[in-house]
Amino acid sequence: MTKINIVILGGGFSGVSLAMGLARRFKRDSNVAITLVDREAYHLFNSNLYEVATAAEELENTGDLKNSIGLPFAEIFKGRRVSFIQSEVKSIDPLTRTVSLGNKKLEYDYLIVALGSEEEYFSIPGAKEFGIPLKSLPHALKIKNAIEFAVEAHKFDAQKKYVRVLVAGGGYTGVELAGELKGLLNFLSWKYNYPREKMEIQILEASNSLMPGMGDRATRDAASRLNSLGIRVKLLSPIIKVEQNTVEINYGEKLVYDVLIWTAGVRAKPLPAGLNLQKDAKGKAVVDQFLRIAEHHNIFVLGDQAAVLKPNGQAAPASAQDAVREAEYLANALPCLIKNHRPPPYRTKNHGFIVSVGGKWAILNYPPFYFTGRLAYFIHELAHARYFASILGWWKAIKLVWFQDRLYSRND
Repeated sequence: MTKINIVILGGGFSGVSLAMGLARRFKRDSNVAITLVDREAYHLFNSNLYEVATAAEELENTGDLKNSIGLPFAEIFKGRRVSFIQSEVKSIDPLTRTVSLGNKKLEYDYLIVALGSEEEYFSIPGAKEFGIPLKSLPHALKIKNAIEFAVEAHKFDAQKKYVRVLVAGGGYTGVELAGELKGLLNFLSWKYNYPREKMEIQILEASNSLMPGMGDRATRDAASRLNSLGIRVKLLSPIIKVEQNTVEINYGEKLVYDVLIWTAGVRAKPLPAGLNLQKDAKGKAVVDQFLRIAEHHNIFVLGDQAAVLKPNGQAAPASAQDAVREAEYLANALPCLIKNHRPPPYRTKNHGFIVSVGGKWAILNYPPFYFTGRLAYFIHELAHARYFASILGWWKAIKLVWFQDRLYSRND
């Protein structure tokens, strides 16, 4: 029997979940080879990037912080029939069914593209140059260092100017990050003997509410929680220009800042060269009911790069939950397609969310259930543990969540 090569590009939520699911499905089939390609040696659990960005180095070392969210592929795939290649994807040739990885070419029979998203600057002048995004481990460490440098730089200022941290974007990521920044500023105030009342965190949001699209009740509770933490929120404040240490918002108003963190939006990463296909207005690949592209039925796109449509024709939201769900679907559908059987189509599903807003406090909105506080945060941690268990097993998952809690709680 001819060997079947399944190649997965991208080791994010969808790529890793799919690799694990296929490894289970083809556990006893030596004719199927599964290969995952990623430019990093680790799977980034980016849901906790905000925790790393707000942790003080005196309380925990950088190595531990990296280990808390960077899970080595070698450990994830240990004992599994999944090969890992650390490399940058250069191009795809659908005619020869090959992927170019620098000087190496990788043959495939079935290809899954899941390379994720990148920051979106909306062509705002200066935003990319001066704003620090939160999409990677280096970004998180850069934010932490930039804030400490700003406080240290003002330490010997006789007039004790304000240290202002601006968070551009009041969505899910911006709210979580801003809520956790309070602990870091408290620590730096103590470390550098700098007046805490001279340190400010402010969210700038272009729309008329926090976390647009997540419900009025959740946005009100998030605003109330941030206010109780002393974090200012400025709504209807789209940024139109960024310069070094100043941002200009609508009506020409200018705000001075020391650190600008950019969480205003993300977009799909560009698809690899050579893959010519139909895209939507946001550059996402249009996929069919089996998550395939129309041009080549042996190529699938998942996660942030896929335009998955709801039954009403609207694009489904892209989240970690959706990425994992798409991967779980394809892990069952692909074996059927390989055998020329027709699997059931993929169906989008409305789901709730949990957002952490400072310390061990969160908002849970999974209709009909809605509550806030410590219990919501506990369920938030259980959801993380469940995901870790799906790729590491329960024992390692429990140890990892305990390790994370020990690191992150020191700054609450």
